[in-house]
Amino acid sequence: MTIYNLFDIFRLKITGFNRNIIVEKAIINIRFRYIYLSITVLLGDPTMIKNLVSPFRILMVMAVLVSGGIYGCSKVDMPDEVISAYQKAIRINPALAEAHYNLGMAYNNRTMSNEAIEELKKALEIDPNYKDALFQLGLLYTENGLWDNAITALKSVVRLDPDNVPAHTKLGDVYKSRKMFYDAVCEYKRALEINPKDAVTQYNLGEAHNGGNERDEAIRAFQKAVEINPNYTDAHFGLGKIYLDRKLLDEAATEFKKVTDINPHHALAHYHLGLTYYAEGNIANAIDAYKRSIVIDPKNPNVHYDLGVVYSDVRLFDDAVDEFSAVVRLEPGNAAAHYKLGKGYADKKVLSKAISSVQKAAAAHYNIQNPYSDKRILDDAITSLQKAIEVNPYNPSVYFDLGSAYSQNRILDEAASALEETTRIDPNFAKAHYGLSIIYERKGMKEEAQREFSTYQKLIGECRK
Repeated sequence: MTIYNLFDIFRLKITGFNRNIIVEKAIINIRFRYIYLSITVLLGDPTMIKNLVSPFRILMVMAVLVSGGIYGCSKVDMPDEVISAYQKAIRINPALAEAHYNLGMAYNNRTMSNEAIEELKKALEIDPNYKDALFQLGLLYTENGLWDNAITALKSVVRLDPDNVPAHTKLGDVYKSRKMFYDAVCEYKRALEINPKDAVTQYNLGEAHNGGNERDEAIRAFQKAVEINPNYTDAHFGLGKIYLDRKLLDEAATEFKKVTDINPHHALAHYHLGLTYYAEGNIANAIDAYKRSIVIDPKNPNVHYDLGVVYSDVRLFDDAVDEFSAVVRLEPGNAAAHYKLGKGYADKKVLSKAISSVQKAAAAHYNIQNPYSDKRILDDAITSLQKAIEVNPYNPSVYFDLGSAYSQNRILDEAASALEETTRIDPNFAKAHYGLSIIYERKGMKEEAQREFSTYQKLIGECRK
């Protein structure tokens, strides 16, 4: 057993250099060029080991002991003397792979990833089969987004040690993050052959199957994960999402409820429970679930958006506007939310004042003359629709609604421009041609009005055939 193995097994009590550092169960006396170890084994049987160690070894011993926890080091606060000791040891004997490895780990603890990578590579130049160095190098490459290098390093580990579960699982993680789902599945399955009771790996296997559109296999993997650990919320959540996608609403609700029972603060589970209730037509429960999710995580724009949709459905337009306003605050570039907000302002006015006349003939059907009497609400609607156009200038419906709003505000030139843009994007947008015919008529542009009305009649006639 080497001195390094002993450090891995026992914690130590050190005396020397005019200081006493009590750790536990062992004594190292450093005297001149010798180290005497008096170690009490954890089981209680004393073993006396006496090693003659060179100055090089003394430097290594002190660095290992300090970096191993005597000072209670965490990342970033690793003492400089640890790194200095390893560096001095390497200057004395630059061909020792373990010294480079330990220095690399010390750099890593200081979040000096580039320096850590270089030292690990030096360790591997000396010993190409150094499994620990390869594995740590794979982890560092992964942290730095060097995916191909990470895959190469981790594959080398499993080549040297085919039963290395951490290497297989980490390699699977890398493949999954790169959407190489088939390869990820292979690595997770290999890890599970060695340790079939690993719930986390079963879950990751399900995620890989799901990413590769292998839904049935994903369900089986998630189910095995919750068999191993019934409180594994991620696996229940994964099952719920697949069931929801498959419209298995009862099963989806059951899984999401399990998640919220285990962890009442799981915002996404409450959100997906809301989606499930909405798909079932259970509006009251959907609203309640969305609101619970927002209390936990008020910064998820998707929840606000879907809650706004529900409020619009039940004609709670004030609440809908509040939710869509929250979305655009969180995601200023969300075109759909700006559009919904504009429609929400319009719907608020339609509800509060009602429609004086549902329109006549095609105008009623195409909603081109909705009565707005509150100019502030109309201006808000126009602003939101303009914002929707800025972030998504290719939606003809937005231009049409903007033209409708301008028309009701008697801003005819802008109304005509918006409707003309509608027909440019979609020449078959019949109601836009009809709206243009009305606006051109108001502006005294008889020929243009007749042309647009004829186009409208032609499009309507084709639709009726």
